Amino acid sequence: MRITQNISYNTFINDIMRRQENVYDLNKQISTSKRVNAPSDDPVKAKEIISAKGILKNFEQYERNIDSGLSYLSTAEGALDTAKDVLSQIQEIAVNHATGTSEASARLNAANVVSNLYDQLVSVGNTTVDNKYVFSGFKTGTQAFTSTGAYQGDANKQQIRINTNSTMNLGLNGGEIFKGTAGGVDIMQGVADLKTALETNDAAGIQASIGTLEASFDQISGAVADIGGRVSRLTTAKDDFSSSKLELKSQISVLEDADIIQVMSDLKLSQVALEAAMSSAGKVFSINIFDYL
Repeated sequence: MRITQNISYNTFINDIMRRQENVYDLNKQISTSKRVNAPSDDPVKAKEIISAKGILKNFEQYERNIDSGLSYLSTAEGALDTAKDVLSQIQEIAVNHATGTSEASARLNAANVVSNLYDQLVSVGNTTVDNKYVFSGFKTGTQAFTSTGAYQGDANKQQIRINTNSTMNLGLNGGEIFKGTAGGVDIMQGVADLKTALETNDAAGIQASIGTLEASFDQISGAVADIGGRVSRLTTAKDDFSSSKLELKSQISVLEDADIIQVMSDLKLSQVALEAAMSSAGKVFSINIFDYL
């Protein structure tokens, strides 16, 4: 008889504890708004959620890379647009003083203007973003150019990873853009040569500089156009990631989020069932312990 009573007692206790646990779980879903709060809640869906969140984290990292790349390219593009303006002014000076009507004193004054523009060109070459030199290759902590126009960076190009399998060069380095190390024009030297020709009243030297300055302008323009293409590619990639993130977040929500209205309804029913189980147990065994469970 005692054995039978113990079995019945344990059955009631286990039933009450199960119902209490169910009430606890439903309360947790309401507080977190999540149907799956731990792997034990739904092992299959928990695995899918963890996998989806891992992919989402990678997408967000690629987006940060792209944002960093766009910031770099925007700064580089602005700097090179300034360089084009500077070169246009220098070209105008060269054309104005290339004829025999220009006097030595006027050319000397023009040389001083070119000297200031040269310094401005060096400053453009030493443009920074986030305290890093844009045109120094991988040597981002080193100024790209000395005051005399010597290149101090390396031959590398900044890169970013834009997806699992691909990286992208952000553009040309200062050696290629301003010194022509990849087969172009040495812009710094061309401007320095014009300055010298103006100072020495060398009409032939001034005339010879015009072609170099035109090629220099085209070289900078080509770099700006190249940057524009990279900006377009990165912007497209960012838009694709934004769309993919929205889809992924929607999938995670379907797997993870709780239907609060349904959960509240289930909670009310579970609380009623728990109270009924405790009341029934109390009547059967006529003991007060169930009042405290």
